[in-house]
Amino acid sequence: MAHADLDALREQIRKLDEEIVARAAERVELARRVGELKRAQALPTVDFGQERLVLERARAAALERGLAPEVAEDMLAQLIRASVIAQDMDRLRHAAVGAGRKAVVVGGAGRMGRWLTKFLAAQGFDVGILDPAASEGENAWSADALRTADFVICATPPAATAALYREWASRPPTGLVVDIASIKTPLLEPIRALHAAGARVASIHPMFGPSIVLLREADVVICDTGDADAAAGAEQLFRSTTARIVRMPIEEHDRVMADVLSLAHATAIAFACALPDAAQPVRSTTFQALEALAAAVVRESAEVYYEVQAENPYSAAALERMRSALERIGAAVRGRDAAEFRTMLDAGRSRTSRG
Repeated sequence: MAHADLDALREQIRKLDEEIVARAAERVELARRVGELKRAQALPTVDFGQERLVLERARAAALERGLAPEVAEDMLAQLIRASVIAQDMDRLRHAAVGAGRKAVVVGGAGRMGRWLTKFLAAQGFDVGILDPAASEGENAWSADALRTADFVICATPPAATAALYREWASRPPTGLVVDIASIKTPLLEPIRALHAAGARVASIHPMFGPSIVLLREADVVICDTGDADAAAGAEQLFRSTTARIVRMPIEEHDRVMADVLSLAHATAIAFACALPDAAQPVRSTTFQALEALAAAVVRESAEVYYEVQAENPYSAAALERMRSALERIGAAVRGRDAAEFRTMLDAGRSRTSRG
């Protein structure tokens, strides 16, 4: 009898699970219809005030039913995320920025290149890939389209992009040339050479990896190369998304990235390398968060992450600050200096609360 009761309860749970999934799909579809109305009224995709109300209602409803409010909030947060993703994709297709236009992604067989190819295709572009790893047919189409394509996007490493720009300076593409390099210093002179040759050149930095789905969680840096029309053209690619657009002079980019990328990557890599060979039998929440971050970083491309460190002229200063901070911690602990340790935490609080 007990076994039969267990099976009956599991069957009820299975049916409820199916109903939950069906209702979730229905909710996302309704959200897409909301997105259509937002587009018609020129309203933004994201309404943070409405999101807050939805989550507050979810917590209140959970409390009434004896469910942990965090469970309901997490469920609704995921559904909101799915809804925004759907609305984002619909907005991209509706905007049709690329309708009737061609784009070539140089380095398109790489992970970020593949992301860009899909992103452009969703906007209606006829997209080609130019990459040694691409098929012969893909390369042939892209090589033929390169000179006249509306967009030529370089998803190649900074040094390779610089070499291409120098090569193209004798006969630039007629379309808008855009790089997505994470380091801009090697490109400063080649960009000037392309400009002098009459090319339209923009420089952007998508501050996310190819696994991203929801652009609301990401920044896109638009660098000022001295060509306002080119910058506006590159920005147009992201204008209909929920990404946050950040504009800065291209000469300022690498100084900012020394902290945002070089320091952040080095911290995660150092943590991973400092771990003992054998796994610990217990884990704290802090440890798990840092381990997850470090694991994600050390699984990325060694070549790309090395460039982020070695090619950025401001990286050394950022790494020196990290070395100095570690030495201060060690000195405070060795010297039993609780006041100094507290001073460091106070300084850390002030720095991490600025954003």
